Amino acid sequence: MIAGVLVLIGVPLVAAVVTFVFRRLQTLVALIAAAVAAVLGAGALWLPLGQVVLVGGRQVALNEPVQVLGRQLVLTGGDRQALGWVFVVSAALFLIGGRARPGTAFFSLGLAILGLVSAALVVQPFLYSALLLTIAAILAVILVQGGTPGRTRGAFRYLVLMTLALPTFLIAGWLVDLYALNPTDIALARSVVLALTGGFALLLGVVPFHIWIGPMTEESPPIASVFVLAVVNSAVWFMLFDILQAYPWLAAQQDIFRAMQFVGLLTAVVGGALAFSSYDFAHVLGYGVLADYGCALVALSTRTSAGLGVVLLATLMRPVGLGILALGMALARERAHSSEFEKLSGLAWSSPWTAAALIVGGFSVAGLPPLAGFVGRWAEVRMMATAQPATDLPVYALAILAVTVGVAAGALRGMDFLLAAPSSSAASPAPLASLRLAAREPRLTIALIMAVLAVGFALGLFPGAVDAALRAILSSYTFFTVP
Repeated sequence: MIAGVLVLIGVPLVAAVVTFVFRRLQTLVALIAAAVAAVLGAGALWLPLGQVVLVGGRQVALNEPVQVLGRQLVLTGGDRQALGWVFVVSAALFLIGGRARPGTAFFSLGLAILGLVSAALVVQPFLYSALLLTIAAILAVILVQGGTPGRTRGAFRYLVLMTLALPTFLIAGWLVDLYALNPTDIALARSVVLALTGGFALLLGVVPFHIWIGPMTEESPPIASVFVLAVVNSAVWFMLFDILQAYPWLAAQQDIFRAMQFVGLLTAVVGGALAFSSYDFAHVLGYGVLADYGCALVALSTRTSAGLGVVLLATLMRPVGLGILALGMALARERAHSSEFEKLSGLAWSSPWTAAALIVGGFSVAGLPPLAGFVGRWAEVRMMATAQPATDLPVYALAILAVTVGVAAGALRGMDFLLAAPSSSAASPAPLASLRLAAREPRLTIALIMAVLAVGFALGLFPGAVDAALRAILSSYTFFTVP
């Protein structure tokens, strides 16, 4: 009998080799990568843990633990749902990448990263998870370069900070072992909290370790940046939840949640302010994600299952808006060789569907209705209104609303440039000019944009579509008591 964890780890790695061999045939490898990720995601999401299935004449059990090099790999219910969602999101990004052209190595490196992420979420103890995520980050550095040598600021900063995070987890693992022998040592527990807080702050890129997010989204192919922000960083969030689940005494430490509250609020405010002052859709994307991370940390700091549910909901919805905005940015850069607002002035008249992707994606990242991003943001505001004491409500709920307005203002400024009347259309009515120029966008591109826009609006209008996955993940984490 084959353990299901080995399938989730091994198949993407094998597919990575295959797609690398045929990397010049980008349409083919995009379809292969998307198919592999979609099948694995569907299997992880819908096959029960105890289910034994036949694959190639061999029996495969999802919950079968396995020993590899002396380390145990175990697929829990929460990790199964998390990996399933990560694979589904990756499949969508691979399909978009087939049109956005993020680089010849994007698909093979993306599959290899998926294999490492799968291993990171199922391996025990957590210090090996940190090691595997560091290796995934090293591959992500190559991925985000995307054939653009000479613009390495974002990739270099990302590599440095991800590498610096690894020693903090190694120290935390050593301290956890010591605490198991001395469970009454309060100073030792605080040292563990300090090490883990520093490590996750580096991995997530919260303030002041956000210095790689803006340059990466500005310099790298948009789909590659979103892959890092929506796939790799989602694995970091689930790694945090796994650690809290494995060591319940950490959830009782108030220091770690006080730090989350302070850093989360600071990160949300800084992200909202930077997005408000942005002049590039790349900054709206990067700093909008930064603000979203901050809001999620504030929600998690409430130490309630409701707060955890809000963070999980935001994690599930976040990739939708990012994918829409990344597709619009990729197409805009093809046409104008830039995603800066000024250089995209009047783009809506010549490429209305590309402009629609930029506008809708930006508003979804900001958290405006009726888009997917609104679901998570509204849940955060509503939860803070009920979970926090009345004296703290204006500080946190209003801060989240202000952050939403800040990111939305940045996207609105970009929309103003996109809708500016082009000087070349002065001789003819704008509507007629737009109809003639709209044909310049290929039909397959328009169909792809329509599909991602439909997903964004559908999840915003019908958020119950992710209820099953959300409840399944939430039921696997019991480190918070029900309020």
